[in-house]
Amino acid sequence: MTDAIVTAFSGPGAGFMYAITAVLALVLAVGLERSWLYLVAWRVDRGAVLAALRGGDSAAAIQAARAHPAARLLAAGAEAGEAEAAWDVMGAEAALVDEEVRRRVAWVGTAANIATMLGLLGTVYGLILAFHGLSDAGSVERATRIAEGIATAMTTTAWGLLVGIPALALHSLLEGRASRELAWTEAAAGLLARSLRVPSSPPPPSSPRDAR
Repeated sequence: MTDAIVTAFSGPGAGFMYAITAVLALVLAVGLERSWLYLVAWRVDRGAVLAALRGGDSAAAIQAARAHPAARLLAAGAEAGEAEAAWDVMGAEAALVDEEVRRRVAWVGTAANIATMLGLLGTVYGLILAFHGLSDAGSVERATRIAEGIATAMTTTAWGLLVGIPALALHSLLEGRASRELAWTEAAAGLLARSLRVPSSPPPPSSPRDAR
């Protein structure tokens, strides 16, 4: 099968093979970039961040989360200084954090569908070549055209599926990781807002002189 796919890059369906390969390159680029961010660049001690927020130390929480987009959201909320204002500010900042965390993830799912569709289009093209071969007068030429068309149809389909199926799996993994990053960010924002809710102190007791 591998030899057939390699040979197809110089056959009638070469255009489809190279197009699917370009889609594969896009999937790999986005997958590597997102994986590096999720697993390396944005790695933080989440327990330390949440513990600092539970203790009311927003500065320590922001410092612990400085490598993560959540740090920007927490900093905006801490600057507000009051719970209601913090929610408003963090709500506006959350949209930007969501866009940053999910950036280009949808491309992988779209690329998977495109790779599969290109493979099916190559299948149709190969079958058209095979049917055209039926009209050739010579039996040898007819057999060659039919075999070439069927080979083109099968190899483009196989290559499209070989790219599309892993791309769909990668999209599912990236989407799940992005959802976890955003859920943790939302939890941190909630703890920050709670820490800013300072209960109102009771009025001082009246002195006997005031009672007069």
